[in-house]
Amino acid sequence: MTRLRRHRTLTERQRSRELHPQELIRSGGWEKHFGFAGDLWLEIGTGKDPHLIERALLHRESLHVGIEVTRKKFEMMLRKADALFGEDPDPPDNLRFLHADAFQAVEACFTDSSLQGAFILFPDPWPKKRHAARRLLQKSFLQRVAEKLKPGGVLEIRTDDPDYAIEAREALSEIPLLKSLTGTCDWVHEPMDPQRHVETLFENKFRQRGLKIHHFYLSRIEA
Repeated sequence: MTRLRRHRTLTERQRSRELHPQELIRSGGWEKHFGFAGDLWLEIGTGKDPHLIERALLHRESLHVGIEVTRKKFEMMLRKADALFGEDPDPPDNLRFLHADAFQAVEACFTDSSLQGAFILFPDPWPKKRHAARRLLQKSFLQRVAEKLKPGGVLEIRTDDPDYAIEAREALSEIPLLKSLTGTCDWVHEPMDPQRHVETLFENKFRQRGLKIHHFYLSRIEA
Protein backbone atom coordinates (compact mmCIF):
# COMPACT_ATOMS: atom_id res chain seq x y z
CA MET A 1 0.00 0.00 0.00
CA THR A 2 1.35 3.43 -0.94
CA ARG A 3 1.76 5.76 2.01
CA LEU A 4 0.32 9.18 1.28
CA ARG A 5 2.10 12.18 2.77
CA ARG A 6 -0.21 14.69 4.39
CA HIS A 7 -0.05 18.12 2.75
CA ARG A 8 0.68 20.87 5.24
CA THR A 9 -0.99 24.14 4.36
CA LEU A 10 1.00 27.27 5.06
CA THR A 11 -0.53 29.75 7.48
CA GLU A 12 -1.08 33.35 6.44
CA ARG A 13 1.81 34.44 8.65
CA GLN A 14 4.13 31.87 7.11
CA ARG A 15 3.13 32.97 3.61
CA SER A 16 3.77 36.63 4.44
CA ARG A 17 7.42 36.33 3.38
CA GLU A 18 6.67 34.73 0.03
CA LEU A 19 6.95 37.21 -2.82
CA HIS A 20 5.91 36.77 -6.44
CA PRO A 21 7.93 38.65 -9.08
CA GLN A 22 4.76 40.38 -10.31
CA GLU A 23 4.23 41.86 -6.83
CA LEU A 24 7.78 43.21 -6.86
CA ILE A 25 7.23 44.85 -10.23
CA ARG A 26 3.96 46.41 -9.08
CA SER A 27 5.55 47.81 -5.93
CA GLY A 28 8.35 49.47 -7.89
CA GLY A 29 11.41 47.69 -6.54
CA TRP A 30 12.84 46.18 -3.39
CA GLU A 31 13.10 49.29 -1.23
CA LYS A 32 9.52 50.31 -2.00
CA HIS A 33 8.31 46.78 -1.34
CA PHE A 34 10.06 46.57 2.03
CA GLY A 35 9.18 50.15 2.89
CA PHE A 36 12.70 51.20 3.86
CA ALA A 37 16.12 51.58 2.30
CA GLY A 38 19.01 49.27 3.11
CA ASP A 39 21.76 47.16 1.62
CA LEU A 40 20.26 44.37 -0.49
CA TRP A 41 21.61 40.82 0.04
CA LEU A 42 20.68 37.77 -2.03
CA GLU A 43 21.08 34.06 -1.35
CA ILE A 44 20.77 31.92 -4.47
CA GLY A 45 19.49 28.43 -3.72
CA THR A 46 18.58 28.55 -0.04
CA GLY A 47 17.65 24.87 0.18
CA LYS A 48 16.25 24.30 3.66
CA ASP A 49 19.11 25.95 5.52
CA PRO A 50 18.33 28.84 7.93
CA HIS A 51 21.52 30.77 6.99
CA LEU A 52 19.65 33.69 5.41
CA ILE A 53 17.06 33.78 8.21
CA GLU A 54 19.78 34.02 10.85
CA ARG A 55 21.56 36.66 8.84
CA ALA A 56 18.40 38.74 8.52
CA LEU A 57 17.97 38.67 12.30
CA LEU A 58 21.60 39.68 12.84
CA HIS A 59 21.56 42.50 10.24
CA ARG A 60 18.18 44.16 10.73
CA GLU A 61 19.12 47.28 8.80
CA SER A 62 19.63 45.30 5.57
CA LEU A 63 17.21 43.72 3.09
CA HIS A 64 17.49 39.96 2.53
CA VAL A 65 16.09 37.89 -0.34
CA GLY A 66 16.35 34.15 -0.92
CA ILE A 67 15.66 32.17 -4.10
CA GLU A 68 14.69 28.48 -4.03
CA VAL A 69 13.31 26.45 -6.93
CA THR A 70 12.12 23.33 -5.05
CA ARG A 71 8.68 24.00 -3.60
CA LYS A 72 9.04 21.60 -0.67
CA LYS A 73 12.29 23.22 0.47
CA PHE A 74 10.84 26.67 -0.19
CA GLU A 75 7.85 26.06 2.08
CA MET A 76 10.15 24.61 4.73
CA MET A 77 12.10 27.88 4.67
CA LEU A 78 8.90 29.88 5.16
CA ARG A 79 8.07 27.77 8.21
CA LYS A 80 11.58 28.11 9.63
CA ALA A 81 11.52 31.87 9.11
CA ASP A 82 8.19 32.12 10.90
CA ALA A 83 9.48 30.03 13.82
CA LEU A 84 12.80 31.87 14.24
CA PHE A 85 11.34 35.35 13.77
CA GLY A 86 8.57 34.41 16.17
CA GLU A 87 11.15 33.92 18.92
CA ASP A 88 12.23 37.56 18.58
CA PRO A 89 10.30 40.10 20.73
CA ASP A 90 10.64 42.77 18.03
CA PRO A 91 11.24 40.97 14.71
CA PRO A 92 12.33 43.02 11.68
CA ASP A 93 10.48 42.96 8.37
CA ASN A 94 13.54 42.53 6.18
CA LEU A 95 13.26 39.04 4.66
CA ARG A 96 11.54 37.69 1.54
CA PHE A 97 11.69 34.46 -0.46
CA LEU A 98 11.13 33.86 -4.17
CA HIS A 99 9.98 30.43 -5.35
CA ALA A 100 11.65 30.62 -8.72
CA ASP A 101 14.34 29.35 -11.03
CA ALA A 102 17.52 31.23 -10.13
CA PHE A 103 18.62 31.68 -13.76
CA GLN A 104 15.40 33.56 -14.51
CA ALA A 105 14.84 35.33 -11.19
CA VAL A 106 18.29 36.92 -10.92
CA GLU A 107 17.75 38.58 -14.28
CA ALA A 108 14.10 39.52 -13.79
CA CYS A 109 14.07 40.68 -10.17
CA PHE A 110 17.38 42.50 -9.66
CA THR A 111 18.69 45.50 -11.53
CA ASP A 112 22.35 45.87 -12.39
CA SER A 113 24.50 47.28 -9.58
CA SER A 114 21.76 46.76 -6.98
CA LEU A 115 23.18 44.08 -4.66
CA GLN A 116 25.52 44.71 -1.76
CA GLY A 117 26.25 41.01 -1.67
CA ALA A 118 25.25 37.55 -2.89
CA PHE A 119 25.69 34.06 -1.47
CA ILE A 120 25.87 30.74 -3.33
CA LEU A 121 26.32 28.16 -0.58
CA PHE A 122 26.91 24.48 -1.28
CA PRO A 123 25.08 24.34 -4.62
CA ASP A 124 24.37 20.95 -6.17
CA PRO A 125 27.37 20.14 -8.41
CA TRP A 126 25.19 18.24 -10.92
CA PRO A 127 28.14 15.99 -11.86
CA LYS A 128 26.52 14.29 -14.88
CA LYS A 129 27.29 15.96 -18.20
CA ARG A 130 23.64 16.05 -19.26
CA HIS A 131 22.87 18.18 -16.18
CA ALA A 132 25.68 20.70 -16.77
CA ALA A 133 23.25 23.51 -17.69
CA ARG A 134 21.80 23.39 -14.16
CA ARG A 135 25.09 24.21 -12.45
CA LEU A 136 25.09 27.59 -10.74
CA LEU A 137 28.89 27.85 -10.74
CA GLN A 138 29.24 28.37 -14.47
CA LYS A 139 30.59 31.46 -16.22
CA SER A 140 27.36 32.70 -17.82
CA PHE A 141 25.41 32.67 -14.56
CA LEU A 142 28.24 34.02 -12.38
CA GLN A 143 28.71 36.83 -14.91
CA ARG A 144 25.07 37.85 -14.45
CA VAL A 145 25.40 37.75 -10.67
CA ALA A 146 28.53 39.92 -10.91
CA GLU A 147 26.64 42.49 -12.96
CA LYS A 148 23.95 42.69 -10.27
CA LEU A 149 26.53 43.58 -7.60
CA LYS A 150 27.28 47.17 -6.72
CA PRO A 151 30.92 48.22 -7.16
CA GLY A 152 32.58 46.82 -4.06
CA GLY A 153 29.71 44.35 -3.54
CA VAL A 154 30.72 40.88 -2.37
CA LEU A 155 30.08 37.43 -3.81
CA GLU A 156 30.62 34.54 -1.39
CA ILE A 157 30.65 30.93 -2.58
CA ARG A 158 31.11 27.80 -0.48
CA THR A 159 31.44 24.21 -1.68
CA ASP A 160 32.72 20.96 -0.21
CA ASP A 161 33.23 19.43 -3.67
CA PRO A 162 36.89 19.85 -4.79
CA ASP A 163 36.07 19.25 -8.47
CA TYR A 164 33.29 21.83 -8.36
CA ALA A 165 35.66 24.26 -6.66
CA ILE A 166 38.10 23.89 -9.55
CA GLU A 167 35.29 24.39 -12.04
CA ALA A 168 34.18 27.52 -10.17
CA ARG A 169 37.74 28.85 -10.07
CA GLU A 170 38.06 28.50 -13.83
CA ALA A 171 34.72 30.22 -14.44
CA LEU A 172 35.47 33.08 -12.04
CA SER A 173 38.89 33.69 -13.61
CA GLU A 174 37.11 34.60 -16.86
CA ILE A 175 34.93 37.31 -15.28
CA PRO A 176 36.87 40.61 -15.28
CA LEU A 177 34.22 42.34 -13.15
CA LEU A 178 35.24 40.24 -10.16
CA LYS A 179 38.43 40.28 -8.14
CA SER A 180 39.44 37.82 -5.43
CA LEU A 181 39.61 39.03 -1.85
CA THR A 182 41.86 36.15 -0.80
CA GLY A 183 45.06 37.39 -2.45
CA THR A 184 46.96 34.79 -4.43
CA CYS A 185 44.71 31.99 -3.14
CA ASP A 186 41.70 31.14 -5.25
CA TRP A 187 39.88 29.98 -2.13
CA VAL A 188 40.50 29.50 1.58
CA HIS A 189 39.49 26.64 3.84
CA GLU A 190 38.36 28.82 6.76
CA PRO A 191 36.03 31.85 6.88
CA MET A 192 37.78 35.17 6.30
CA ASP A 193 35.83 36.87 9.10
CA PRO A 194 34.82 34.24 11.70
CA GLN A 195 32.99 36.83 13.83
CA ARG A 196 30.54 37.69 11.04
CA HIS A 197 30.42 34.23 9.48
CA VAL A 198 27.05 32.43 9.61
CA GLU A 199 27.61 28.70 9.33
CA THR A 200 25.21 26.49 7.36
CA LEU A 201 23.92 23.10 8.46
CA PHE A 202 25.87 21.38 5.68
CA GLU A 203 29.00 23.24 6.66
CA ASN A 204 28.70 22.17 10.28
CA LYS A 205 28.32 18.52 9.28
CA PHE A 206 31.24 18.65 6.87
CA ARG A 207 33.48 20.37 9.39
CA GLN A 208 32.68 17.79 12.08
CA ARG A 209 33.60 15.04 9.61
CA GLY A 210 36.94 16.74 8.93
CA LEU A 211 36.09 17.65 5.33
CA LYS A 212 37.58 20.77 3.79
CA ILE A 213 35.29 23.63 2.78
CA HIS A 214 36.28 25.80 -0.17
CA HIS A 215 35.38 29.43 0.61
CA PHE A 216 35.48 31.92 -2.29
CA TYR A 217 35.34 35.65 -1.53
CA LEU A 218 35.18 38.07 -4.42
CA SER A 219 34.08 41.64 -4.99
CA ARG A 220 32.98 43.61 -7.99
CA ILE A 221 35.65 46.01 -9.13
CA GLU A 222 35.07 49.71 -8.59
CA ALA A 223 33.81 51.62 -11.61
